[in-house]
Amino acid sequence: MERNFPVNEHDDPVTLRNGQTHIANQISVNLLYCLHKGTVIEATPALESLLANSDVDLGLPMSMVAPPYAAQYLHFGELAMRHLTPPASSMPGHVFDGAFCFFGPRAGGPGRWRLELILISKRGDRYSGQVTLAGETDRGNTSVGQWMEWVLGAADGRLDDDCREAMHAVVSYVVKLFLYMGLKNARRVERNDRDDALKRAKGLGERKRDRLLKRTASLYNAILVGPETLPAQATSCGGGSAVAPHWRRGHFRMQPCGPGWQERKLIFVAPVLINAEHLQGGAPVPKTYCADA
Repeated sequence: MERNFPVNEHDDPVTLRNGQTHIANQISVNLLYCLHKGTVIEATPALESLLANSDVDLGLPMSMVAPPYAAQYLHFGELAMRHLTPPASSMPGHVFDGAFCFFGPRAGGPGRWRLELILISKRGDRYSGQVTLAGETDRGNTSVGQWMEWVLGAADGRLDDDCREAMHAVVSYVVKLFLYMGLKNARRVERNDRDDALKRAKGLGERKRDRLLKRTASLYNAILVGPETLPAQATSCGGGSAVAPHWRRGHFRMQPCGPGWQERKLIFVAPVLINAEHLQGGAPVPKTYCADA
């Protein structure tokens, strides 16, 4: 999937850029994405709701946040766009459309890997802004919290409090999406809208084929991740009518398992929506949490 977005290719941990580098950066990121045969990943509305109302243990090893491909574009849905907003001071009126994620080994010794997130913003139908975050991780000892502090802390001199909070929220969301995809029971469905349309076009007459091919230009293949609907326990109405509607937050954490409880496995405890029938408004902005030692 090609996307003509302005993207910075510099190695700074965080970069905000527009303007004269627009065309060069578009070519740079799209070329890198295509060379790595990038894949579009979209979360279902149900998964976006679950992730937005869940926390992540900052002590989890970064090795669990492993994107499945060398290059992918995480395309945000309406809920994610609503709550993962670019810093208002630098991008007024913009929303994040999604994030390019490039992942692979880095020169300098075995076990050194690099994860780069290029967050793409838009205003209306115009894509015109980006934020780049990149950091090395040794896949073994680095924790999620350490990696996030590195990529955000290295740019503290250029980030005000609002900007840092916005970046922390969106990086946390991306981390949670990759953690979900690493679960054994994660639901993944291939959606081949573009390929299916091209196959249908082969059997059509010239005029119908031309019309279909024009519509195909806006189609793309993607992997749809997450449940189709919220699980029953996520919409529980327990707690009594006197309790205000709220989310009991979920979380990702390590759980003891195996003989003598000596092993550990990643589990996802889903959030629960209390008094769902009375809920009005959107879900709260995600936050992170650190499990007790």
